[in-house]
Amino acid sequence: MNLYEYQGIEILKTFSISVPHGIMITSPDEAVTAAKILFKKTKKKSIVIKSQIHAGGRGKSGGIQIVKNLEEVYKKSKNILGKRLITPQTPKEGLIVEKILISENVYSTSSSSEKEYYLSIMLNRDIKKNVIICSKEGGINIEEISKNPKKLHIEEINPILGLQMFQIRKLGFFLGMDNDQSMKNFIFFLKNLNKAYMSIDAVLIEINPFIKTLKNDIIPVDVKITLDDNATFRRKKLYIIDEKNKKNNFNFIKLKGNVGCMVNGAGLAMATMDMIKSCGGEPANFLDIGGAADENIVKKSFSLILKDKSVKIILINIYGGIVRCDSVVKGIIQSCKINNPINIPMVFRLKGTNDKNAKKILFKNKNTLPIYITDTLKNSSEKIKKILS
Repeated sequence: MNLYEYQGIEILKTFSISVPHGIMITSPDEAVTAAKILFKKTKKKSIVIKSQIHAGGRGKSGGIQIVKNLEEVYKKSKNILGKRLITPQTPKEGLIVEKILISENVYSTSSSSEKEYYLSIMLNRDIKKNVIICSKEGGINIEEISKNPKKLHIEEINPILGLQMFQIRKLGFFLGMDNDQSMKNFIFFLKNLNKAYMSIDAVLIEINPFIKTLKNDIIPVDVKITLDDNATFRRKKLYIIDEKNKKNNFNFIKLKGNVGCMVNGAGLAMATMDMIKSCGGEPANFLDIGGAADENIVKKSFSLILKDKSVKIILINIYGGIVRCDSVVKGIIQSCKINNPINIPMVFRLKGTNDKNAKKILFKNKNTLPIYITDTLKNSSEKIKKILS
């Protein structure tokens, strides 16, 4: 699960890492209130408005802006909130900005005084180890810099011994921490960053950039954190940080296509989307209802598909385990009643827990809803191809 920047900053703060002061807001009026607090607290002449989306490249796309007064804060936050931000890492239609971080401007008045660096800790599945990657050239052009191996330094972390002091110092020397105080601060920063990474079951913590101030303080300017979904049972408090998932408990991403789909499990979702393409359709969404979906979750998530006017057909592909097939069907029927009338053909492929009960419910509703029941993905594919042709 990806965290927003403001959530990542809060986590780093709990591990004694110095982070910029910031306040998350959801409206222009809240932005002005937050800006007043930050101007007073930091005693600086400017602050930063930062769009909160799950994608990088915000700086080049207008998602991060420096403002110098309250009038600018209100105007620019109003122009950003509720709008779609398109970056190289978002879908073509962009992502809607629902939250903004009003943040301290950690740079001094002389922009050349601080150098930007890149650092990340991530899981390298090929070698089954965590690795640290760093560069003396961080910031908005890191994608280009990463293409030059000479500008990167990689340290592999032994899973038994953990991160060693000599490795931290080697990374510090590579980055040019050229005096005792800067090296001391870098050691403190990286030790605590690695501690945070291990403690929250992350698979990625990316700091791009971090800076070394005139006082040799190490400050992360931007942070991206991805948590390991398999560790949910250990980190339940962290997994309810994402307010949207906390509310809905499902993952929905709108795509440009004509076939809506509902599945349980990300792997099954990807296979289902491939199947949709193979039979001449295009996925209209990615919808994973998760491993513990109930009728209410199914009802909410299915309504999102029904409200999409580009959807011409819907595929429901459920492999029941913990998720009960009959609960899924009941939730879909409830959603159809709320969004009545329903003219979109619905192709069902149900296997696993209570699939027979689920099919009985579907048969009872075939006269009032455009329902097609299939036994295999091949049958589903053939039915979709026939309906679309």
